[in-house]
Formats: sequence, structure tokens, C-alpha cells
Amino acid sequence: MSGKIPSHQLIFLVTAICVAMTLAVMVCLPTYAANPSFNSTKAFEYIASNYNSTYGLVRENENTDRYWLWTDNILASHVLKDYDYAKATNITSTIRHYNELYDLDFRHPVGSLFDQVAFFNSLTDKNVVNNIWISDSDGSVELECSDYGDIAFYKSIYYYKAGKVANARSCYDKGVNMFDGIGIRDKAFAADGQRYSSYKIALWKIASNITGFGEAKDALTIISYMQNSTTGGVYTHYRADMLPDSQTNVETTSLAILAYKGMAFSDGIAKPVDGSDVQLPVLLVGMFIVLGFAIILLKRFRK
Repeated sequence: MSGKIPSHQLIFLVTAICVAMTLAVMVCLPTYAANPSFNSTKAFEYIASNYNSTYGLVRENENTDRYWLWTDNILASHVLKDYDYAKATNITSTIRHYNELYDLDFRHPVGSLFDQVAFFNSLTDKNVVNNIWISDSDGSVELECSDYGDIAFYKSIYYYKAGKVANARSCYDKGVNMFDGIGIRDKAFAADGQRYSSYKIALWKIASNITGFGEAKDALTIISYMQNSTTGGVYTHYRADMLPDSQTNVETTSLAILAYKGMAFSDGIAKPVDGSDVQLPVLLVGMFIVLGFAIILLKRFRK
């Protein structure tokens, strides 16, 4: 038989294509519904909501009126460039103001993320003035990759950017080996009261994004679990049962955003990563399945 397809067969064809499309969605999307999703828009809003225009800085969190020049504000100044450029610029100017006024030296491992000088000695929390603080890597002992997960990933990034790939890989592997399936169990784990640190998980993903040494898929899942669905902030600590055991804060939330964004500051505001945000490869698979069914059915009814 050739020519036009009879109406009853056309109805059957359309129905079959709809069924095929439904099956394609069911096949391609189960993993998106199984786990919580990270909402980067809410995370941006959380950081911006903690900005205090009087100080020109973001506070530690909504409950703590303390302003850390680094790491909180130096991270926020980079992250907010994609969300509120004016706030980001003000924060940068304020940090510079305090640096000059109090002759501060920037010393911290976070410098490795932003192509600044990075320091890896033990850290001391210092009060600059009033409620302005810094975390200063001014200790006499250098922190080792084999002891702390955050240092392992910071150093991995630092060495990778310096062209020392073997050293970068060594530190990265040491950090990954501390992952016990729940979190980073490093030397600080017991001291923190048997709590895992979600910011170390975020640093794992950031190091993975920059070096390409591994995918760190578990990191993204854990970060999603640690996000407060109401405020958008990310909790700093959690227990083995995956329940948060601390407050949210700007530092951890900023690192979580960087983990999801892949350290790309110039691509515009990151899209919320939620269950409806289907990636292009998944859509393509679904389209090809539907197209395949359509071609088979058309050939059948034209015989």
C-alpha cells in the first residue's frame, strides 16, 4: 500500500509516538528525581542577603554578625560577580581598604583558587578591628596533603596551575582516599566531633573541575543534601546519617557554587540545578528514541 496514511492508522502512529516519548522520558530521567537538587539561584540569593551595606561586606551567616575578609568575603566577591556585580565590586573595595588601613598580608590556601599567592601553613583566626576578622596562614608548620582534605585539594590546584602535575595528582589522590563513602575523614574529623565538612567535599569537586583527575560525582550529591531548601545556604558540617550538624555560612555556600559552576566566572548567572533542568545529552537521547520509533512506524505503514 502507498500514498496517504489512512486516518485510523495516523491516529495510531501519533499515539505510538506519544507513548515512545513518554518511555524516553521515563528511561532518561530517573536519577534526577531520586536525589535532592542544588539550587544555585537560591545559593546566590543567600550570599547576597548576608551583605551589609554599612560595612560593604557579607557577614558569616544570618545569625553571626562577624565579617571575615578571608575567606568569606574574598570568595563572595568572586561568586557575586555573576549575580550582583555592584555588591561584588563593593566587597573587593572594602577588602582593599582594610588591607591598606591595617597593613594586612593575605596568607591563605584559598589563594590557589584565584591565581593569587597561596600559603599552606597552620591557620590563626585574627580580629582586625571590631567584628572584622581574617584567617591567617601564618603558622610555623606547613600543613600536609596527607593530613587534611581541604589542604590536599587546595595544594592539588596550586601544583596543577604551577605545572607540577605529579605533585598535583599526588595531593588529589590523597584527598580522594580520605573519602569514606560519606565524607572526607581526615585528621580534623575527630577534632570536629566526628563531623564531616561539606566545604571539603566542595573543594574536592572544584579540584576535579580544574585538574580533570576525576569526576567527583558523589561530591555533587552530598552538597545537594547539605543545602537548606528555604534559605539556599549550605551547612558546613554533617553527621554520618547525612543530617546537617551546624549552621549554614557564606564560605561553604560560595564553595558549593564554585563546585557546580566549574570555576567559570564569566558565563553569566548559573542556572538552578534542579529536577527539571535536563541536560542536553539526556534530551538528545530522548529525541533519538522518539525519532527512531517514528521512522520505523512510517516505514511500516507505507508498505
